[in-house]
Amino acid sequence: MLEKVFDFINFGPAGATDAGNTVEQAQTAPTGGGFGGLLFFLIIIILMWVLLFLPQRRQEKKHKEMISALKKGDKIVTSSGIIGKIISITNERIRISTADKTEIDITKNAIAGVLSKSDKTEVAPEKPEAEDDK
Repeated sequence: MLEKVFDFINFGPAGATDAGNTVEQAQTAPTGGGFGGLLFFLIIIILMWVLLFLPQRRQEKKHKEMISALKKGDKIVTSSGIIGKIISITNERIRISTADKTEIDITKNAIAGVLSKSDKTEVAPEKPEAEDDK
């Protein structure tokens, strides 16, 4: 009587006994160890690291190099879209001129890109080759 009442605990078919459950368990294939799932999880984490974090580090490195190469007179664009010419550079901030008598102090992290450098190196025009008409 009590077996029928507590059959739901076994999660098996109604009327199954303990002996029947052990036979069913013996016939099932053994599962692998827990390391297979752990290995799969570690591979996913490594792939996520490679695909997400390494490109971000490269981009941060390029941005730091760009910031360190800034000079007075460079034309820049900020992350909010303001375009200006660098007037002065300090350790933490950069002062840019956006229009006549308009100067803005910005942080170095706000710079999105350099539009043009102050020391423009112009390439000398090529000389046309003279043909000898002798």
